[in-house]
Amino acid sequence: MTTHVSHAAPLRADCIADSAGGLTFDVSASGATDVAHLVLRHREGREEVNLPLTPAARGRLRAALPSSVALPEGHWDAYASVTEEESDHRLVPGAMDVHPLADRVPYETRQGNLSVECRLAATPLGARGTARSATMDLHSRTEPVPPSC
Repeated sequence: MTTHVSHAAPLRADCIADSAGGLTFDVSASGATDVAHLVLRHREGREEVNLPLTPAARGRLRAALPSSVALPEGHWDAYASVTEEESDHRLVPGAMDVHPLADRVPYETRQGNLSVECRLAATPLGARGTARSATMDLHSRTEPVPPSC
Protein backbone atom coordinates (compact mmCIF):
# COMPACT_ATOMS: atom_id res chain seq x y z
CA MET A 1 0.00 0.00 0.00
CA THR A 2 1.56 3.28 -1.13
CA THR A 3 0.21 6.72 -0.36
CA HIS A 4 1.78 9.85 -1.80
CA VAL A 5 3.61 11.92 0.80
CA SER A 6 3.91 15.63 0.17
CA HIS A 7 7.29 17.07 1.07
CA ALA A 8 6.24 20.70 0.94
CA ALA A 9 7.14 20.67 4.62
CA PRO A 10 10.46 18.95 5.43
CA LEU A 11 10.56 15.69 7.32
CA ARG A 12 11.25 16.40 10.99
CA ALA A 13 12.92 13.93 13.36
CA ASP A 14 12.91 13.95 17.15
CA CYS A 15 16.05 12.29 18.59
CA ILE A 16 16.96 10.55 21.80
CA ALA A 17 20.64 9.76 22.52
CA ASP A 18 21.29 7.59 25.56
CA SER A 19 24.46 7.14 27.60
CA ALA A 20 25.06 3.67 26.16
CA GLY A 21 25.46 5.08 22.64
CA GLY A 22 22.04 4.22 21.25
CA LEU A 23 20.03 6.67 19.13
CA THR A 24 16.31 6.72 18.43
CA PHE A 25 14.80 8.80 15.62
CA ASP A 26 11.07 9.55 15.51
CA VAL A 27 10.17 10.94 12.08
CA SER A 28 6.93 12.80 11.39
CA ALA A 29 5.60 11.22 8.19
CA SER A 30 2.32 9.77 7.10
CA GLY A 31 1.65 7.45 4.19
CA ALA A 32 4.85 5.48 4.62
CA THR A 33 5.47 2.17 2.89
CA ASP A 34 7.37 -0.98 3.79
CA VAL A 35 10.45 0.51 2.13
CA ALA A 36 10.67 3.51 4.47
CA HIS A 37 14.18 3.96 5.84
CA LEU A 38 16.50 6.43 7.52
CA VAL A 39 20.03 6.84 6.17
CA LEU A 40 23.07 8.20 7.98
CA ARG A 41 25.84 9.23 5.56
CA HIS A 42 29.37 9.92 6.76
CA ARG A 43 30.31 13.39 5.57
CA GLU A 44 34.01 12.66 4.96
CA GLY A 45 33.68 9.10 3.66
CA ARG A 46 31.46 6.92 1.57
CA GLU A 47 29.96 5.00 4.43
CA GLU A 48 26.22 4.72 4.96
CA VAL A 49 24.04 3.13 7.59
CA ASN A 50 20.48 2.25 6.56
CA LEU A 51 17.89 1.86 9.30
CA PRO A 52 14.32 0.69 8.70
CA LEU A 53 11.59 3.17 9.66
CA THR A 54 8.67 1.37 11.30
CA PRO A 55 5.31 2.73 12.45
CA ALA A 56 5.50 4.05 16.02
CA ALA A 57 2.32 6.11 16.38
CA ARG A 58 -0.13 7.79 14.06
CA GLY A 59 1.90 9.83 11.59
CA ARG A 60 5.21 8.83 13.23
CA LEU A 61 7.91 6.42 12.11
CA ARG A 62 10.75 5.19 14.29
CA ALA A 63 14.31 4.09 13.53
CA ALA A 64 16.72 2.83 16.16
CA LEU A 65 20.50 2.80 15.97
CA PRO A 66 21.67 0.44 18.71
CA SER A 67 24.95 1.03 20.49
CA SER A 68 26.20 -2.30 19.08
CA VAL A 69 26.39 -0.76 15.57
CA ALA A 70 29.83 0.80 15.25
CA LEU A 71 30.08 4.20 13.57
CA PRO A 72 33.44 5.79 12.77
CA GLU A 73 34.15 9.18 14.29
CA GLY A 74 32.95 12.20 12.39
CA HIS A 75 29.76 13.86 11.24
CA TRP A 76 26.88 11.87 9.77
CA ASP A 77 24.08 13.59 7.81
CA ALA A 78 20.55 12.22 8.26
CA TYR A 79 18.17 11.47 5.38
CA ALA A 80 14.86 9.61 5.08
CA SER A 81 12.79 7.99 2.36
CA VAL A 82 9.23 7.08 3.15
CA THR A 83 7.89 5.99 -0.26
CA GLU A 84 9.23 4.05 -3.25
CA GLU A 85 8.72 7.03 -5.58
CA GLU A 86 10.84 9.50 -3.67
CA SER A 87 14.55 9.46 -2.94
CA ASP A 88 16.22 10.37 0.31
CA HIS A 89 15.23 13.74 1.79
CA ARG A 90 17.36 15.66 4.27
CA LEU A 91 15.85 15.55 7.76
CA VAL A 92 15.43 18.59 9.96
CA PRO A 93 15.77 18.31 13.74
CA GLY A 94 12.84 18.29 16.09
CA ALA A 95 13.09 17.80 19.85
CA MET A 96 16.40 16.38 21.02
CA ASP A 97 17.04 14.54 24.27
CA VAL A 98 20.77 13.94 24.63
CA HIS A 99 22.42 12.28 27.62
CA PRO A 100 25.45 14.32 28.82
CA LEU A 101 27.83 11.37 28.33
CA ALA A 102 26.50 10.33 24.90
CA ASP A 103 29.17 9.69 22.28
CA ARG A 104 26.67 10.03 19.40
CA VAL A 105 25.15 13.48 19.53
CA PRO A 106 22.40 14.69 17.18
CA TYR A 107 22.57 18.40 16.32
CA GLU A 108 21.23 21.04 13.97
CA THR A 109 23.62 22.16 11.20
CA ARG A 110 24.00 25.80 10.16
CA GLN A 111 21.66 25.04 7.25
CA GLY A 112 19.01 23.74 9.66
CA ASN A 113 19.45 20.04 8.89
CA LEU A 114 19.84 17.08 11.22
CA SER A 115 23.28 15.52 11.64
CA VAL A 116 24.93 13.25 14.20
CA GLU A 117 28.42 13.73 15.59
CA CYS A 118 30.18 10.53 16.60
CA ARG A 119 33.16 10.91 18.89
CA LEU A 120 35.29 8.72 21.08
CA ALA A 121 33.50 7.43 24.12
CA ALA A 122 33.38 10.14 26.74
CA THR A 123 35.46 9.67 29.85
CA PRO A 124 33.69 10.91 32.97
CA LEU A 125 35.13 14.30 33.96
CA GLY A 126 35.83 13.15 37.50
CA ALA A 127 38.02 10.30 36.27
CA ARG A 128 39.99 12.60 33.95
CA GLY A 129 40.46 15.17 36.72
CA THR A 130 41.57 12.55 39.22
CA ALA A 131 44.04 10.97 36.80
CA ARG A 132 45.46 14.35 35.87
CA SER A 133 45.87 15.52 39.47
CA ALA A 134 47.43 12.21 40.50
CA THR A 135 49.95 12.50 37.68
CA MET A 136 50.70 16.10 38.57
CA ASP A 137 51.24 15.17 42.23
CA LEU A 138 53.63 12.35 41.34
CA HIS A 139 55.80 14.54 39.11
CA SER A 140 55.56 17.91 40.79
CA ARG A 141 58.17 17.31 43.51
CA THR A 142 61.66 18.35 42.50
CA GLU A 143 63.35 18.06 45.89
CA PRO A 144 63.99 14.78 47.64
CA VAL A 145 61.81 14.19 50.65
CA PRO A 146 63.87 14.13 53.88
CA PRO A 147 63.53 10.92 55.89
CA SER A 148 61.32 11.02 58.96
CA CYS A 149 63.01 11.07 62.35
